[in-house]
Amino acid sequence: MRHVVMGTAGHVDHGKTALVRALTGIETDRLPEEQRRGITIELGFAPWRLGEDLLVSLIDVPGHRRLVHTMIAGAAGIELVLLVVAADEGVMPQTREHVAACRLLGVRRAVVAVSKVDRVEPDLAELAAEEALELVRTAGLEAEAVPCSAKTGVGLDALRAAVLRAVAATAPSSGHKRVRLSVDRVFTVHGAGTVVTGTLVEGKLATGEPLRVLGAERELATSARALHVHGEPLAEVVAPTRLAVNLAGLPLEAVARGDVVTNDPHVRPTRVCDVWLECDPPPRRGTEATLFVGTAHTQARIQPVETPAELAGAAEGDAPAEAAPLGGGRLARLRLTGPLVVFGGDRFVLRGAHVDGPAGAVIGGGVVLDAVPPHERAGKRALLLAHLWRRDAAAAARALVAEQAPRALAQASLASRLCIGEAELGAAARAAAKAGELVALRAGSFVTATALAALEARALELCTAHHLEHPLDAGMKKETLRAALAAVAGDEATVEALGRLGSGSKPRLVVVEDVVRLPTFRGAVGDARAQAALERATGLVRDAGLQGLSENALTEALAGDVKQARALLALFVRDKLAIRAGELWFWAESVAALGRDIAAHLAHKGTLTIADFKAMTGLGRKQTIPLLEHFDRERLTKRVGTGDRIAGA
Repeated sequence: MRHVVMGTAGHVDHGKTALVRALTGIETDRLPEEQRRGITIELGFAPWRLGEDLLVSLIDVPGHRRLVHTMIAGAAGIELVLLVVAADEGVMPQTREHVAACRLLGVRRAVVAVSKVDRVEPDLAELAAEEALELVRTAGLEAEAVPCSAKTGVGLDALRAAVLRAVAATAPSSGHKRVRLSVDRVFTVHGAGTVVTGTLVEGKLATGEPLRVLGAERELATSARALHVHGEPLAEVVAPTRLAVNLAGLPLEAVARGDVVTNDPHVRPTRVCDVWLECDPPPRRGTEATLFVGTAHTQARIQPVETPAELAGAAEGDAPAEAAPLGGGRLARLRLTGPLVVFGGDRFVLRGAHVDGPAGAVIGGGVVLDAVPPHERAGKRALLLAHLWRRDAAAAARALVAEQAPRALAQASLASRLCIGEAELGAAARAAAKAGELVALRAGSFVTATALAALEARALELCTAHHLEHPLDAGMKKETLRAALAAVAGDEATVEALGRLGSGSKPRLVVVEDVVRLPTFRGAVGDARAQAALERATGLVRDAGLQGLSENALTEALAGDVKQARALLALFVRDKLAIRAGELWFWAESVAALGRDIAAHLAHKGTLTIADFKAMTGLGRKQTIPLLEHFDRERLTKRVGTGDRIAGA
């Protein structure tokens, strides 16, 4: 069954609620105050079955000028609008404001219900219809008008037929893996707990699925305990539709209108958005307005961005089809007073204080191009934003990678942020890498060839400097190099750069285990001071034999240069010239000869006591214990009892 979400719109007292009641049989004014005053104050909802395979969710909105914020919340996510215009009054101020809001929110099709025709002559009803059609068509909405009366029932069948035609002409919403619902109502059900309602605009949601509830300054983990569409329990729901979700484990006060229910792990509240903005007249820098996104709103300050030459003068037809007719807009940055949960591609509305223009207090709106832009000035990224607006994924991907350079750009970091989807941008980046315009790194990251070349040059420079300063080291520790490069390029680019430099038949860097070195590096050769120290230390360790040499003794012999002493001892162990046991370094050949003597002793007597070992070597306890423990580790011996050894396993 196809589900369609349709919202009402129109001036106060033009008969929206009465018409919904006549069409569906449901009274959407549920509050006592609404029934007492005869006006809609809160959003109302009614299912309208127009066939076996079509269910229309009708959202009835208030028409009073002081409740336009509630109307915009109800219009978030609707696919069609049922514009109600009273035949005896025609187009009124809130008619214009509601139409402007619907257009800015992306609604492209309307059915105009010219209501209360029972009160006027046919000529007057026809005049109201013409005026309403001119308004919506000028706003870029396709529409037809139907004269009707909720009181007498005249024209209701024709209105149903017009809605069916509008639905047939509206393409079904494309599928999206992400679940997304903007909360417009929160209440509690005895025995069930907290329930939220809203329009499920994206995704497929099943009972038991883990969810996040995101507010301006909170994030809560929950799951879908139960799902209801117009009171009917369902195990699975597909967007678009009106939906009630029973949230597990959350108290009523934890959730509010404006929160977002989603399974998207990437989205987060933001205080800055880069947008495509339609605003007439063009706003001055610093203009303040109320920003409406989804069912939430906050104050925002507008910072216009100079349109790049590549976009200046572009015809309206150059804009993406789903974004038209905002061709007359401009780029801008919005700075929000309070954090708001915003997705790339979101439609928004701006209303000004003390404004009463052709569209009421609505001064503009548009599309979110980048919901979480970097700290860089918006003017510097105008061309990138223009590529996003034009939905040029290839150009946008290249510009995004260049903007991030020299750090690598991870495809996963683009999720939910931009008006072009992560998958589309990732595919464009991979195509650019295949064409040699970008360099693909591991884990879905990309970097420009220029940035990678600079990174490689820096790695070579760091390794060369390390070799000069530490000629006795085998090379530079990989983690040390990674950390040095990460300061400018991030870990992923660092790892990838090391991998590239260390591969091929003629590598520019050699990576051996945890050490990186130049292929031409020859250690102390060519460094007279290092060579002299190496020869001096080699003689000392060799002469020490089984007596062992301590770090302090070698440091003293090298005129107190502790760093050089440690580097030399590490070199001896690395090159297997010496063996470290405890706090002493023993000449490897001497230890090997001792091992052969021990093996012969064990073969003859079967057991080696500490006394036997001391008699065999003439060593004291300082050398005996670490050497025996070394032979235990080598499995030549195995300790038994209080210290005796037998042949190792």
